Amino acid sequence: MPLAVYLRSLAGRYLSCDGQRLALRSESIGGRSDLPERVAHWRWQSLRLPPDLLIAALHSTRTDDPPGSSVGLGTPHLREVLNAPVAETHLHVGAAFTFTQLWTFWMGWFKKDVPPVARMRGDEHYPFGSARGFITMLFSAATVRLLLAAFLRQRDGERGLPDFSWFCGEGLQQLSQRAPWPLGAEDCYRECRRAIRRVVTGAVEQPLAVSQRLYGALAGSPLGQPRSREDIHRGDPLSRWFAALPGEAVPEIRFTSRGLSYLLGEGRADAAFATVFWQYQRVRCEANAFLVEEPGTAGLDWFQKHYRRLSALRGPLDLHLHESALELDSEDLNLGALEVRTSPSEQWYAIRDEVRRLASSGHSRRPPCPARREVVRPPQRGLILHFIKERENPKGRGNRPRLHADPAGSSTGFRFGAWYLERRRQADAIVFALEKHPELLLILRGLDVASAELATPTWVTLPLIQRLRGASRKTAALLRRQRPHWNVPPLRVTYHAGEEFRRLGEGFRRVHELFDFGVMRAGDRIGHGLVLGVHAASWADQARRVVQPAEERLDDLLWELDLYGSGVLPANGARVERTRTEALALGQELHASKDITLETLIRARRLRHQPEVLARLGFPYRRTEPVGVRDGSLLLVWQHLTDVGVFQRGQRPVEVRVDEREVAFLEDVRRWLRSLLRDQEITIETNPSSNLLISNMVGLEDHPALSLGQAPPMVAPERESVPLLLSINTDDPITFATSLADEFAYIYFAMLRSGLTASEALRAIDILRENGWRSRFTLPASADPVSLRVFEPLIPGAGTS
Repeated sequence: MPLAVYLRSLAGRYLSCDGQRLALRSESIGGRSDLPERVAHWRWQSLRLPPDLLIAALHSTRTDDPPGSSVGLGTPHLREVLNAPVAETHLHVGAAFTFTQLWTFWMGWFKKDVPPVARMRGDEHYPFGSARGFITMLFSAATVRLLLAAFLRQRDGERGLPDFSWFCGEGLQQLSQRAPWPLGAEDCYRECRRAIRRVVTGAVEQPLAVSQRLYGALAGSPLGQPRSREDIHRGDPLSRWFAALPGEAVPEIRFTSRGLSYLLGEGRADAAFATVFWQYQRVRCEANAFLVEEPGTAGLDWFQKHYRRLSALRGPLDLHLHESALELDSEDLNLGALEVRTSPSEQWYAIRDEVRRLASSGHSRRPPCPARREVVRPPQRGLILHFIKERENPKGRGNRPRLHADPAGSSTGFRFGAWYLERRRQADAIVFALEKHPELLLILRGLDVASAELATPTWVTLPLIQRLRGASRKTAALLRRQRPHWNVPPLRVTYHAGEEFRRLGEGFRRVHELFDFGVMRAGDRIGHGLVLGVHAASWADQARRVVQPAEERLDDLLWELDLYGSGVLPANGARVERTRTEALALGQELHASKDITLETLIRARRLRHQPEVLARLGFPYRRTEPVGVRDGSLLLVWQHLTDVGVFQRGQRPVEVRVDEREVAFLEDVRRWLRSLLRDQEITIETNPSSNLLISNMVGLEDHPALSLGQAPPMVAPERESVPLLLSINTDDPITFATSLADEFAYIYFAMLRSGLTASEALRAIDILRENGWRSRFTLPASADPVSLRVFEPLIPGAGTS
């Protein structure tokens, strides 16, 4: 079967268009509706195949253009539920766009610039052999795209034109005569033929600079720095043929649809066109697969690898990420609040400008919500600055990568000293920005600690959060006097926890530390929190023996004994005695001393989580050994922070076996922790597609969100005794090929597949929507044009700074 016929058949199986919108087919087949299953299949398929290919295929035999560049997954009733205000509270703005949008941007950007290949080194998984080979192939594919489009457009004007083989000869020579190529028409002709051969064979032999100059010559003059999303679409050379009009599909989709129409019609026998066209699509799919996380690559390390690939490939798009996030999250729902996350700069003015860009983004055009007749108001908006956890210091001693946890790898002599110093500089920049411009607190609404959860312990982040909370309280007090109508509270906190864990107890401990040591306050949020939805018995069946670093095992044991000592959990005598014996033996081994007591170890763990104790010891600037101090616990903290031997012994792998007493303890902890979160009004930020891939779930029916939330029960037949507040978010749209409306739809249909009725599932979705809205950090004044006049230097039409 020809690929064009297969793709058209696949599109017809999944998609439908009523002239107003593109959606998944919802018709019953054989007397039964299989829409829930179709949505599940679509979730996996869209991770490996750009959805724009199917959109183009659907319209390849129609006379009208596609009405958009995305596929709506919601049913009419689901869209009505999402007509009420929806809040996006977990979105990394560096990934807030689709692959289709990124490809369209590339076609304009490549006219004048080349992605910085030097920043793309260090990843061994680049398509076509290397970073340079990948970029060279992208430029060749962009050139071939222009040639294919020129052939199709010429056929539109000249009926009876020969096939693509003729075009690659005489037609290409005619085109080369008109191209502004400095080395003449013959050389331009040869370079175009080489670009075609490169895309067809996959062999990268031409220098990147030549590929870039050739594309720039054929694509025409760049439009200059794009000022809006519309400018980005107009920068695509094909927009001169397919005008980039609001509400219509991007030129790439319409070009692909035109090519497929040719292959399904008068070009059925044009083997040359088919070969080049499909090899061009292969390059696009390779690029899509490089940026969209592949199923079966679980774990945060793989996610970080995919996410890092984006930074060098965004280019000038970085200046329009807030507008892109607004456009993407507004599709198919009423976006009432948008929170975006990014890492803070070490320069205070860069933080100021980031806030201003977000403030001005609400003044851009937003697509209307299809189910709403009235004009959709700009959403509230908020910026969350997150500190990124990292395993390695790339510039450790000897200029070699060293673990941040290794005191020998840092010039400070402290564990995590280099990591903390870098984040402290970021925190100082935030504080200075708030001091110079207190009004930033209207938009700058929260702090986050994210990424590799196990790479950095909680205690390292506590001084940062404490400092920034204190500074924001002063700023809020100032604004209460200066702008009382804004009603601006201090910064709030969200913290990635419970997503990555070796053992269930380790995951519970890291969640509890946020409460035990003052990170979480009432109304704060936890990112992901998957551990809270895991039943101990189910986990134990899969993890009877787990290897854990000795120091992490010791912390788990000390935390458990601390819980028994505080009386919050019932204690089993045999379990307590076994825990005490193992903890004491591990503690004495790590610190190489038989004189250490269990009580000293427990207290040392608590002292380590007190910022004032860390400051007393000089962390991380200078080593101030507690000479003459009789407090044995403080000496243990000092050894933990600075002693290389303690670190090395702490990395020894320890095999831990689970038994029934531990299962009972873990179930008690789980219920108690859930009660704690419920009483503190802590919301769990659920990101269905992100969790599906990173946690390697079989399907979203296995997602803990179906058992964590409130009534009606989200999974049959058993309700959770302690429901939690959950919200639905996207995390990283391009990395997981999703949008906010899609995430609600994926969870909704997973509920249907789990046995809930449509009525129950819709009520549950409405609860999730309401949870997200109540848990937002954004403020009403951030959507008020009058209040936003303070940010006028960057608001369109308000002049320049």
